[in-house]
Amino acid sequence: MEGKLNIKVSVEGIELPLTVNGTDEEKVYRDAATLIQQRLRALRDRYPNLPTDKYYYAMAMLNTAVDSVRTANSASTEPYKEMMTDLEKEINNVL
Repeated sequence: MEGKLNIKVSVEGIELPLTVNGTDEEKVYRDAATLIQQRLRALRDRYPNLPTDKYYYAMAMLNTAVDSVRTANSASTEPYKEMMTDLEKEINNVL
């Protein structure tokens, strides 16, 4: 078991000190910071004339939240849909 690590992750030039549970979690945070930077860069390229950085931050947060909700919704229902389809097939075979 890995111990706690104190790391710093940079987002938009802001160093964020974090305590994480091992290198696997460290990678997740570093990958997340990279994803945020990529989204901000893409938004700035697509919408170069927004009035302030707050708009880019809000759009990046919204995009991330939408991805999270979609993932949660699909992750929570797909196994059940497949299970129901399999059960219906079995019931139809018995009848």
